Amino acid sequence: MKTNHILLACYLTFVIIDQNANAQIAALPASEKHRIVLLTDIGGDHDDEQSFTRFMMYADQYDIEGLIATSIRIFPKEKHRPLDGDPQPQYITKWIDGYRPVRPNLLKHSEGWPDPDHLLTLIRKGVTTGRDAPFNIRTGKAGTGSGHYPLKELIGEGKDSEATQLIIDAVDRDDPRPVWIPIWGGSVELAQALWRVRNDRSSEEQMKFISKLRVYSWGHQDSTGIWIQENFPDLVYLVSTGGVIYSAPPELHSAEWLNENVRFGHGALGELCPLRHGKLGGADTQTYLGLIPNGLSNMEHPSWGGWGGRLRNAKGSDTQWVDIPSNILPARLGHTISRWAPHFQNDYQARMDWCVKEFDGANHPPTPAIGADKTQSTIKITAKPGETITVDATASSDIDGDSLSYEWMFYRGAGNYKGKLTIENKHEATTSFVVPDDAKGKTLHVVLVLTDDGTPNLTRYRRLVVECNK
Repeated sequence: MKTNHILLACYLTFVIIDQNANAQIAALPASEKHRIVLLTDIGGDHDDEQSFTRFMMYADQYDIEGLIATSIRIFPKEKHRPLDGDPQPQYITKWIDGYRPVRPNLLKHSEGWPDPDHLLTLIRKGVTTGRDAPFNIRTGKAGTGSGHYPLKELIGEGKDSEATQLIIDAVDRDDPRPVWIPIWGGSVELAQALWRVRNDRSSEEQMKFISKLRVYSWGHQDSTGIWIQENFPDLVYLVSTGGVIYSAPPELHSAEWLNENVRFGHGALGELCPLRHGKLGGADTQTYLGLIPNGLSNMEHPSWGGWGGRLRNAKGSDTQWVDIPSNILPARLGHTISRWAPHFQNDYQARMDWCVKEFDGANHPPTPAIGADKTQSTIKITAKPGETITVDATASSDIDGDSLSYEWMFYRGAGNYKGKLTIENKHEATTSFVVPDDAKGKTLHVVLVLTDDGTPNLTRYRRLVVECNK
């Protein structure tokens, strides 16, 4: 029987402490960072403020290229907010001002935290929109639903804005990486940018522009989302209605959790984070959690699953995606990020500690390794049914010197092989499995889940994708 060894180096212990590690995590290579232009209706309700607090706590993990305040809608319980419709960029400024005093301490833990003065130059105010009949937030169709409203006569000649131009400039920039657009409210500015490109450019130029865009929207909060999907069917467009409030176990999004781990004793940024209806909401966080490099999430493959959820193609489309109901937790937690909620909540908690603690007093994530490979890239191999795959992760390490625990997980939903896979020694650093006889022509995913024993426990991953020969 043939054995395929991913066994590039051997070590005597399961925990390798990097004795030469500086008290700081090196900055990610630019090639591993996602480019982001954020559209947020911050100021309309506390949900976006909670999401933006967490968003800033990962500002070293992606390249922020635009922060656009979009038109808002006032929610009934938050009538103290500004007039309905008017974007509120001052909220973005306020949160960046809260980030400013904690940045020096964050730099003790990792490199790459952006200069707050630079972030201020990226803020744009979107257009103020009119609103009319209610529609369903999940479908964008007319009828009752969340109470959000579709928009009319907001796209076309004379409708350009500085926010629209920022999106166009970001996509046109000489950078091969695509631009991700998380949308937390309306999508008018993106719609107008696409209209402008379609109006002014050749078909080839339009396709080049669209190919560099990725959109991840929390629902359809105005009718322009549906308009974009109908008019630009080749645009990669993800839609979810998941999020922390719908995925994390109650004890991980309670007022007590948020008060203890974010709002109090964690610096100026945490102090800005409000409660929403007495707890943590942050539904919009799903739109960027998958953009945090962790060895698991790969948003170029939405069906693979990760912190950004696991999505499926919308009917009749290869580029439009919707989230998949989950059976991991009860129906009230029925979204596919449920599986990872304890991990990403612990991660957020640890990063809030970085705002106020010295390096030695806080926890930092471990580094998984497959053989000698300590990158976060997916390992792809081709194998035959009956072949034994051996994988060695003993070179995994922890910058804090914490002990590590290993779990090798068959991620059934991520591939198209739905049978049974037996993994040997699934809680050891080295594991093996035999490619099932009935896996011919299928793809299966095996994930290393590596967790340290620090406080809180932190987890990172490596994904192995096995393509089985026909």
